[in-house]
Amino acid sequence: MSRLRSLLSDSRLLAFIGIGAAMAFFFLGAKTLKVALFWAAIASGALLALWLIVWFVRRRRAQRSAEDLGAMLEQQGEHAKATSNDAVKSEIAALQERMHAAVKTIKSSRLGQTSGAAALYELPWYMTIGNPAAGKSTAIVNSGLKFPFDDGGSSVIKGIGGTRNCDWFFTTEGILLDTAGRYSIHEEDRAEWLGFLGLLKKYRPRAPINGIIVTVSIGELLGNSPGFAMTLAKNLRQRVQELTEHLAVFAPVYVLFSKADLIPGFHDFFHDLDWNERDRVWGATLPYDPAGNDDAIAQFDQRFDELYEGLRALSVAQMSRSLGESSPPGLLTFPSEFASIKPALKAFLATLFEENPFQFKPIFRGFYITSALQDGETRPLANERITHKFGLVGDGPMPVRATSNHGFFLKDLFSKVVFADRNLVRQYASRGRIRWRQAAVFGSLCLFGLMLGGWSWSFLNNRELLANVEQDLRQAVRIQDGRLDLQSRFEALAILQDRLGQLERFNDTHPISLGLGLYRGEQLADKLRTEYFAGVSNLMLKPVQENLEAFLIEVNSHAGSTPAKDAVMPVATGSYQKAAPTEVEDAYNALKTYLMLASHEHIEVGHLSDQITRFWRSWLEANRGTMTREQMIRAAERMLSFHLEHANHPEWPTLTNNLAIVDQTRDKLRRVVRGMPAAERVYAELKARASTRFPPMTVSNIVGADNASVISGSYVVSGAFTVDAWRDYVQNAIKEAATSEQNSADWVLKTSVKDDLTLEGSPEQIQKSLIAMYKQEYAEEWTRFVQGISVSAFESFPAAVAGMNRLGDPATSPIGTLIQVIFDQTSWDNPSMANVGIERAQKGFVEWFKRSVLRMAPSRVQVDVNMSAKAVEVAMGPIGKEFAGFGRLMISRDNAEPLSGTYLKQLSKVRTRLNQLKNQGDPGPGAIKLLRETIDGGDSELADTLRFVDEQMLNGMPDNQRAVLRPLLLRPLLQTFSAVIQPAEHELNKSWGIQVFEPFNRKLAIKYPFSAKASIEASPQEIAQVFGPEGAIAKYVDTTMGALVVRRGNTVTPRTWGDLGIALQGDFMNGFSRWVSPLDGAAANGEDGSAQAQTVFMLRPLPVPGATGYVIEIDGQKLDYRNGPAQWANFVWPNAAGLPGARIVSTTFDGRSVELVNFPGRFGLEKMINSAQRARQPDNTFRLSWSRDGVEVSVDLRVVSSAQAQAAPSNGNAPRRGLGGVALPAEIAGLRRPRVGEPTSTPAVAMTNAGAAQ
Repeated sequence: MSRLRSLLSDSRLLAFIGIGAAMAFFFLGAKTLKVALFWAAIASGALLALWLIVWFVRRRRAQRSAEDLGAMLEQQGEHAKATSNDAVKSEIAALQERMHAAVKTIKSSRLGQTSGAAALYELPWYMTIGNPAAGKSTAIVNSGLKFPFDDGGSSVIKGIGGTRNCDWFFTTEGILLDTAGRYSIHEEDRAEWLGFLGLLKKYRPRAPINGIIVTVSIGELLGNSPGFAMTLAKNLRQRVQELTEHLAVFAPVYVLFSKADLIPGFHDFFHDLDWNERDRVWGATLPYDPAGNDDAIAQFDQRFDELYEGLRALSVAQMSRSLGESSPPGLLTFPSEFASIKPALKAFLATLFEENPFQFKPIFRGFYITSALQDGETRPLANERITHKFGLVGDGPMPVRATSNHGFFLKDLFSKVVFADRNLVRQYASRGRIRWRQAAVFGSLCLFGLMLGGWSWSFLNNRELLANVEQDLRQAVRIQDGRLDLQSRFEALAILQDRLGQLERFNDTHPISLGLGLYRGEQLADKLRTEYFAGVSNLMLKPVQENLEAFLIEVNSHAGSTPAKDAVMPVATGSYQKAAPTEVEDAYNALKTYLMLASHEHIEVGHLSDQITRFWRSWLEANRGTMTREQMIRAAERMLSFHLEHANHPEWPTLTNNLAIVDQTRDKLRRVVRGMPAAERVYAELKARASTRFPPMTVSNIVGADNASVISGSYVVSGAFTVDAWRDYVQNAIKEAATSEQNSADWVLKTSVKDDLTLEGSPEQIQKSLIAMYKQEYAEEWTRFVQGISVSAFESFPAAVAGMNRLGDPATSPIGTLIQVIFDQTSWDNPSMANVGIERAQKGFVEWFKRSVLRMAPSRVQVDVNMSAKAVEVAMGPIGKEFAGFGRLMISRDNAEPLSGTYLKQLSKVRTRLNQLKNQGDPGPGAIKLLRETIDGGDSELADTLRFVDEQMLNGMPDNQRAVLRPLLLRPLLQTFSAVIQPAEHELNKSWGIQVFEPFNRKLAIKYPFSAKASIEASPQEIAQVFGPEGAIAKYVDTTMGALVVRRGNTVTPRTWGDLGIALQGDFMNGFSRWVSPLDGAAANGEDGSAQAQTVFMLRPLPVPGATGYVIEIDGQKLDYRNGPAQWANFVWPNAAGLPGARIVSTTFDGRSVELVNFPGRFGLEKMINSAQRARQPDNTFRLSWSRDGVEVSVDLRVVSSAQAQAAPSNGNAPRRGLGGVALPAEIAGLRRPRVGEPTSTPAVAMTNAGAAQ
């Protein structure tokens, strides 16, 4: 079992199993983890290489330690010779030679052949301690172990130096060091001994020794008083403590009770044992308890009793085999003699392993009974007990003397127990070391927990990111499901574009929440990019290709019609001009674009940005459907800009050219270009070279990936039109072209031309002409760039807060960054910058020294290029003129802050106001207040910023520059105002619900006339509380909405600021005039309606079969008909003189009364008419019928006069006047929602509309 445990705990076996499991995991899990087998092999090889490196390091360390051990023994010998007298030097030299030969023999043994020089280090080392003559050396020599250094004499090698009183035993299984008796129990010569222990710890740091063998003679324990055993145990315990402290290890302690042959009867009992039995272990190996918590004495009692019971059973078995023969007395007496030594052994062990707070408790591994030589005299102890118990007198039997030199119970003890436990030793840790270890364990656990938590956090975030990507893909598919319109395709691609942009930013610098080795955004980005490029190809590239091919075909159809004088190479002109097939410039640009879209080799993003827009816009206009023009342009520009940013990506989609069209177009243009001016050809070549050397300028590159979601651009400036290109290439290239011959190759037309511009004029004129062309196009490029800048719409109020936190930060605002970059890129053509540079130079350290120390006023150096002072105006280039407005914003005047800085501070105030609204919890009331203040032009950050832009930043600026700058500066304000509208509308809806909608639903909606089936009528006072000029609706508009709307009579419209304002729902705007119109007299005055306009009508009764007649009563007016001649009867409604209500009662032939109609109240007549079956007559009268209980009453109705009927339009559709069936909307502002319900006819026109349903 010990060998099996040792094998299973062997580090080499565990390492082999671990490496094998890891390699199996790599290869078996490669398919699950979607990892190539190549990477699994790489990981396995790396793991195996790591293990080999660790093994080599350990091997090398073991060899070095073994060499150090050998050197240590050599040095001890030399030291011993140097400190000894001449008489013993020869003896020490002999011992040194013998020690050296033993070490050499170990290294050359079978173990040395496998372990090499590390054999001395890898063998286990054991210390044997005990009383002098305790039989330590004898037990080792007679143990049956193999001693490779056995020269035919003694196997013992005498120590030298610090171990000169020790005996070394070099065996093939381990090294045993038999310490001298006085080292164990005396204090002499301890200095050298402790020095040796220190060296042993130094060269075998992990396990200086592997165990301690405490050897005690049974004869000494039995032959002396109990106090001797306790004293001996204390001394040996001190030696164990000494080894533990100096070697800093807890080694298992094996207790060998030697000279068991001194127990009477031993020889008789064991003389006939075979060799195998003699080599076995006699004793008990206890469970390994590093903590020392087990009770050693209790375990000894149990195990000793088991040994005793085994001896008794063996004794009976042996005597049973010798029946009829004489048996040695020892067979019977030895078990009892063995039992008699238990008290002495127990007392020794109890003292050796007793608890002592000042000492380390030894690890009791086991106790064993052994016998090396059998040559002593024994006197039976049982005889003394019998003599004492029975009072016998006499000397008794003579002592028995047995002689033998066979070792009993030693061989397996060393081989299978002691040496097999070589790995049980553990290092002792001091208090400080324990604290460091605890801190290390705690830190490791914390680190592991942190790593595990981090990985879990990253895993959850990556899983959420994956789910979001999948959701985006599903949403993109869902948006287009069943739809073929342009808007759905733009929306779907916008979703993919936003997510792809985020993933690409994460690929560059992903947050730690997605990292820790778990980020897989590259694969997600590749998948999304593939889907996005496929969508772009279908939505943009294919229509552009079709338009380009159609345009080139039309160009070829005009062959020969283009005059050579119009043949000019492309110079960018106005934005989005429609291409003309008769213009060489347009034809050349179209062919160049067509070729660029088919290859990555000659891509110029600036050119593609302009030309794709030109050839795509007509298709967009034809297919935009219900999409507004502004939405279409913004979506298309955003997609085009993002697409061109990926022009250098290997998967960027390309088209397949129609080579026939390309060849025909090239042939035509070659013929035309032959007459093209050389200056224009040189300029085109120069521009093409510059565009490939310098990176293009995009809004996203300028503001950074973090701000790309806040501000975007639709135009890409070619790298040829940057200040770096001008200074580092274009300027020098123009000078060179003006003074030397140029070789130009046109890849579009596949032509090579040599141009010598010096033949066309002086170098100065040529240089001036080329610079003018360059600056003109430079200004146009950057003008388009500025016009394409837009602040992204804030979809919600929180998004507006987040966006303005970026835009309104004066230090990092992307708007400030954009203005600064545009200024830097365009100010090099403005000579007024000389003033700024000189003024700043005067503010250096020297100027401060002159003013502060020398009190000197510096002379003013001024190069005035004031544009308003015509007399001293300095010539300004096209770029400087076009972008002088940016210089005005960036340059400080009279030590004042630049206007751009003040503008950013104004945006910062807007940001502060939005954060205040956010921190209020409910931004609705604050949002309404901000809208009111802004619209009224009062104390509003938005209104203040607008005034600052118009009155200070743009005041006096030319219209063309103002048209470029104003949209850029106002977009953050408009987007913020638009985002604040949403919480304001939400607050208006909440106020509407509390002030109007809920009271209406609670009090009026359940009553007639608002509910046609209600039996309870609303009183005029209740109606007037909500409706009419003084009702809750009118008060809500006048007070709550206030300055947000404009009320003109009974109509209401939203007020706007920058064409933006709250959105009122159609139900509210359409019904408002009806809700706030003057009510009928009764409702308005709260009376019975005496002043209310009346309706005059006539009824003609018709005979009733099965009845004698019937009575019709309306507001106290009666018509009593008895089936006689029918005549028209006059009625008025309402009739203030009678009781309100309508009632019809018929009398049958049997005298029974049948009540067909009974509707009390002001609206009784309307209810009566609505409950009848109605039919229009040819003479424009109405026939009304009611039936009940077999009686059917019919009358004809004719309206004589009615204010509502007179106001009815000629088409017969009565206007919806009055409040019958009115249902107020739950919300009045914001997005349109389905109408709650259509109102029914009002009471005033019930009779007029009586036949409408027929």
